[in-house]
Amino acid sequence: MKIDWFRWGSVLLIAFASNLLVAQPHANGQSTSHRVAAVIPDLANVSEVLSLEPQDGSQASPVITALAVDPAGQVLIAAGDDHHLRVIDPHPFEEAQVLRKHTDWVRSLDFRNDGKLLVSAGNDGQIILWDREQDWKVLQTLEGAPAIASVCFAPQQGMLAAVGFDPQLFLLQQGGARRPVLRCGCNDLRVVRFSDDMRLVVAAGRSGNAHFFDPVSGQPAGEFELHSDRIRDLVFMPGSNVMVSVGEDRRIVVYDSLQGEILHTIPVLECKLFCVTPLDANHVAVGGADNKIRIVDIQRGQVKRSLSGHSGSIASVEASAEYLFSGSFDATVRRWPIAQILQAPLVAQRDDQSIQNEVSASKDPTPKR
Repeated sequence: MKIDWFRWGSVLLIAFASNLLVAQPHANGQSTSHRVAAVIPDLANVSEVLSLEPQDGSQASPVITALAVDPAGQVLIAAGDDHHLRVIDPHPFEEAQVLRKHTDWVRSLDFRNDGKLLVSAGNDGQIILWDREQDWKVLQTLEGAPAIASVCFAPQQGMLAAVGFDPQLFLLQQGGARRPVLRCGCNDLRVVRFSDDMRLVVAAGRSGNAHFFDPVSGQPAGEFELHSDRIRDLVFMPGSNVMVSVGEDRRIVVYDSLQGEILHTIPVLECKLFCVTPLDANHVAVGGADNKIRIVDIQRGQVKRSLSGHSGSIASVEASAEYLFSGSFDATVRRWPIAQILQAPLVAQRDDQSIQNEVSASKDPTPKR
């Protein structure tokens, strides 16, 4: 069933003022530097590799553009640059089914909390709902949107949020209450997420600022400068107000959204960072342009180890209780056992000032686009 983007569920489009108060997370306006591992142990040869089957007469496996794993860890979905979705059984780690509907790159995937619905979105401006209980039947198609970079389900209330190459954050709900469209003052938004308690919905992108709103009322809840360049991904830690973001400024930022305070800024000098996912209450996995995945202890504010194996940039990382899954421009999906990758010992630290000096020297001079 096709449904127009601006009419689905009686969505009301309301533009809020974009001149939000920019709050500094520290009283003195300065971010303190934090410790990072000087020599990070690298773990290779512990992952299993899956190359997706070529489709439509192609001879090559598709580049991976997005991943999603259902809450129970029973189904993995992978999107390729051939515009198709693959349903993968995570336990034999085998491709089971191909889903066809999109006509351009799929940029974002997410499961509803009960695992019964999948949402996909991308450059074709379609937001598609897939019904897992009906053999992945297309339940609804929302059309007429700009290119979508990120879409996600709310943890409650049957709500969806979407952002893309547009200054608006769209809140969508089928039937029932009307939902606003929120203006973020940034023309290139790359990620949107809800907090688990539904207190906040946050969008971020090119400006390096995180834009916070109340998802129920639509009222702005602040705009905070977290990065000096484009934010590519962010997550709320499970059941927590703590948020972790990664960006093209080569930093991982751990932020307390309740206190409005940056807890850690962790430099990763080697590459721009593209994706992040929680592994447990204290660790996240971060993927970037140097083909590696970094395991980060957010309590200590340090990189614990790195994972090697991919030969292309890491486009997406997702985790179940048992496995970390990574998708790459090398056209493979890898499966890493979480229990094993969290076993690496911590390593010696350098002093904070030497790290801050390196970060300042390594800032990417390329202007934002």
